[in-house]
Amino acid sequence: MSDGWMPQRGSLVAECLRVMCLRIEAGEWSEYLPGERRLAELLQVGRDTVRLTLSELEHEGWLEPAEAGKRRRISSERQRSDHAVLKSLRIGMLSPQRLERLSQPMLLEVDHVRRALADKGGSFEIFAPGWYESKQPGPRLADFIEGERRVAWILHRSSRPVQRWFAENRVPCLVRGTPYEGIPLPFLDIDWRATARHAAGILWRLGHRKVGVLTPPDRLRGVESAVKGAGEIHEEGFEVIELAENGTVGGLQRVFDRAMALKHPPTALIATRARQVATLFGCATRAGLRVPEDLSFISLAREPFLEYLLPEVTGYRSDPAVVAKQVVRRLEQLVAGNIAPGGNPWLVPDGVKGGSVAKPR
Repeated sequence: MSDGWMPQRGSLVAECLRVMCLRIEAGEWSEYLPGERRLAELLQVGRDTVRLTLSELEHEGWLEPAEAGKRRRISSERQRSDHAVLKSLRIGMLSPQRLERLSQPMLLEVDHVRRALADKGGSFEIFAPGWYESKQPGPRLADFIEGERRVAWILHRSSRPVQRWFAENRVPCLVRGTPYEGIPLPFLDIDWRATARHAAGILWRLGHRKVGVLTPPDRLRGVESAVKGAGEIHEEGFEVIELAENGTVGGLQRVFDRAMALKHPPTALIATRARQVATLFGCATRAGLRVPEDLSFISLAREPFLEYLLPEVTGYRSDPAVVAKQVVRRLEQLVAGNIAPGGNPWLVPDGVKGGSVAKPR
């Protein structure tokens, strides 16, 4: 986003007036402005300043007269046509996680996407509304998408209701993950099923016969696919058990303790989240188990901190720069009117041969 599109020092109302006029002229808002709270967040000013600015915009003919309980409508003479707006790659990303909470690989991917779009004259912004994971996000999604003028959206860690809304309303989007069954949206994701099957196959060939798969509380489609893939090693005596944790350190500890207390505990664990590994290493040490002599680990997800664990964790990783190129390519196809971008939607990660896997004792 251009620095000229943020208020500068001086009269805040005058600066907000200038910035909002620029954004209206650029087609960022088509028919209606976002609500006051969202405008305050975007402009980084108080709501009183926003209200004074809206009054000035109405006085100068940029806005229609206010109507109680409704968002401010842009004057028809000031509205940009859809054709003019669609000339730029203005992309938004919806996520349940704020920027600072994203995993490091996703942060790198976002940075590459942002720079690639900027080089093409576009822009990129991440939104993490509190209602994104609600059971019925439809009404708020409709208002939000109307207020945030974007030519296409990236859906990160999206729920079934969110995906269904985008599919039914034919809003251009790319699911950065796996769509739920029956929802025909374009997507890009790691082939978690094949990756988990490969991991389970490694453990089987080493002699492991009981393997635990750690699953997080957000049962996204990719996690379901991983559990299914690990269970596709149909060899006699091989068993996969799902170990569902609640996203907390204490929850992981309880799951680990219950698994190790079984009459025949797993001799290997497959993590679907990198954070699980750090806690489980500590759990193993506390229980007097050595990695990999007593317990083997494979992580389907990769973050740089895993390289600093001893032994280094065996697992899989993808190059964020390569993934970002595919994301941008599909977004360009979406903006061009191709609602079903071509190309293989499945990413095949590279294997990382660490030291956390060995034959069971």
